[in-house]
Amino acid sequence: MRYLGKVVYLHRYRGFESRPLRQRNIVSVSWLFFFQGRLNRRSSNIATVCYTVSMQPYLIGIAGPSGAGKSVLCRSIQTRFENVSRLKLDDFFKDIEEVPRYKDWIHWDQPESLHWEDLVQAVQDLKTGKHAIVPNYSRKDDRRVGEKCVFPAPIILVDGFMTLCDERVRDLLDLSLFLTLSEESQVKRRKLRQPWVEEGYLHEIMLPAARECIMPSSNFADYIIDAEPKIDEVFAATCNHLETTVPGLLKNLETSSNFRCEKISQLVVT
Repeated sequence: MRYLGKVVYLHRYRGFESRPLRQRNIVSVSWLFFFQGRLNRRSSNIATVCYTVSMQPYLIGIAGPSGAGKSVLCRSIQTRFENVSRLKLDDFFKDIEEVPRYKDWIHWDQPESLHWEDLVQAVQDLKTGKHAIVPNYSRKDDRRVGEKCVFPAPIILVDGFMTLCDERVRDLLDLSLFLTLSEESQVKRRKLRQPWVEEGYLHEIMLPAARECIMPSSNFADYIIDAEPKIDEVFAATCNHLETTVPGLLKNLETSSNFRCEKISQLVVT
């Protein structure tokens, strides 16, 4: 394993307990530096490890229209399996002042609303087993509010509605999945998630953008998964495709580590 200087990755040893990993591989950089200077005083059951993975990570792109359940699927995968990291496309949105407008609305659903160069660099870093410093984007403020670190792992999920819209990102993925959803369900689920969204935005921005850019990108997917059923069925279909593509991959994820990652903000230094 290779050391990454000041980047600190915390694990708490769990012996040989077979618990599912509830992992968050994204940690605030400010927290990392704060704890680096104080961990030496902690008891020996906390290990401080700074590394890149020795094997090349396997990158899985997960795309699909609004409401398809991409985030829920990613959280389900991270909950069920160990050693899975995640890079979110949503962290690469531009600040609200930089996003193009269409009529009376800010057009969040077009490629020009994202910082693609930063996203491509982050995917490249993770692909080579390095950590990636990425924006910490606040959807509440609609702007970047700092930076955070995404750590490498044997499996890295790259998810977002336009993940497959850029050739540079597609070329770095080992496997691509597209969650497809009817327009009726897209509107229904968007309203459930964001009750304040205007009807005009849904029908004049979201759906036309999906037709023009997002849905056609399914042509680049290795597998297209029906996102209409409940998440359990979508999760099962995803696992089947992963096992078909790389036999034994999921079994290895279940048994490959005796460590459990803890969120730094939950650790108390005494």
